[in-house]
Amino acid sequence: MGEVFLAACAEHAGRRAVVDADQELSYGQLAERVKDRARTLVDLLGPDEHRIALYAANSADYLVSYYALLIAGRLPFLVDSQFGASELQGIRDSCGVDTFLTDKAEHFPLPSGLVPVPGSRHVLARPTGPGPGVEAPEPRRTTATCRFTSGTTGAPKCLEFSHTAVHSAALNWTTGTGLGAGDRVLCLAAFTNGLAFNTSLLPVFLVGAELHVYRGLPTSSGITKALRRSAATRLVAFPLAYRLLAEAPAPDLDAFSDLRLAVSAAAVLDPAVRESFESRYRVRIADYYGIAETGPCTFERDPGYTEGLGTALPGVSLRILPREDGESEVRVRTASMATCYLNVPDGLEERLDTEGYYRTGDRGLIHQDRLYVTGRLGGPVNLAGRKVDPAEIERVVLGIDGVRDTAVFADQDARGETVLHAVVCGSLARADVVNVCRTKLAPYKVPGRITFLPAIPRSSAGKVRLTELRDLVTRTP
Repeated sequence: MGEVFLAACAEHAGRRAVVDADQELSYGQLAERVKDRARTLVDLLGPDEHRIALYAANSADYLVSYYALLIAGRLPFLVDSQFGASELQGIRDSCGVDTFLTDKAEHFPLPSGLVPVPGSRHVLARPTGPGPGVEAPEPRRTTATCRFTSGTTGAPKCLEFSHTAVHSAALNWTTGTGLGAGDRVLCLAAFTNGLAFNTSLLPVFLVGAELHVYRGLPTSSGITKALRRSAATRLVAFPLAYRLLAEAPAPDLDAFSDLRLAVSAAAVLDPAVRESFESRYRVRIADYYGIAETGPCTFERDPGYTEGLGTALPGVSLRILPREDGESEVRVRTASMATCYLNVPDGLEERLDTEGYYRTGDRGLIHQDRLYVTGRLGGPVNLAGRKVDPAEIERVVLGIDGVRDTAVFADQDARGETVLHAVVCGSLARADVVNVCRTKLAPYKVPGRITFLPAIPRSSAGKVRLTELRDLVTRTP
């Protein structure tokens, strides 16, 4: 991976590579910055510090640190910058990560010794608390990068990706979507998320394109200003960004004049949002379907289609197979699949069928080679690309004094966005629930809606009768 990246930098040395709010770097400058950072990290890290978690917000410095870790022979673990103390401790304990490279020197969640990294906004954070009681499993020899699911149990599942898988994902994306040297990509997704990792972190550099890094909250005015500054030809974002832009009260249409393609992923885009955005800005939104464990799967190449999630990318095979309960499940096999879960032995293997297809848990169909996802077959809730297990929130809420019972499920707010809805039985106030959740959970896991009921309808086996519960919630003032 490191060699592939440096070879791309050498090939495109004179071109502009990365731009963020603080700096811009040519490919030649980026390569020199990466090699210098690699030498610095080798000097600062001990010989036993091999597993390094990169816990920081998007920036040009992030890219430098990531590729420097690869060149320095370390194994980077890409950690969501919104993870809190419980997730970080879980990663430390279950994955053997004892050193973090972070931009949160003043607010790092774990008690740590901090060592500045010269020439960088990042510091090395070495937690000082007790380590895991058991030895963490060894990564595969072929593993190049580790990424995490969104954290559903306090110890997010750690996905191992080989050099070949990461390179294949990048090649398949550039080939399948027509990304070229003349493109300027504005990426709104965090590099830890599959949307950014698969579309921007390596693909942009392979073809000599420009990567423009967005920082801050994704507001319609902020995105518009970034588009004007970058003259971006591609925008990579979650559906929420397109909703905000579609509803902007005074759109700056000139800022979109160079934009040729908008890429959306993580959830099916509301048709009304698509229609409003495309008619307002004259830019096509192309849907992209991908899964953390498999990498990018589909892309809509044909501008004549506004439904479905496109056709399979190179190196991807799709199937729709019936389950025992009669539902039809989407299954995928790709050249960019993860090797395993580092901290869940056999966990990934159990999701594969006998032919190596991953059971996605998505309900769907294929029509004229185009994938349509029609819902989930249970399991985690998808919140703008992050998978959240309601059981984790339920455990936290049940631990609050005064709570007798609780149930958490996916709901929609007044704007049609997916939110977590917590139903609580107990003698306490909404603020009590919110405050505890904020201290123990990542911000995006805090319930957006809370309803108090005297009791939660359950079956004789103790399972929540969700249809009845939704009806009770609807009738509760």
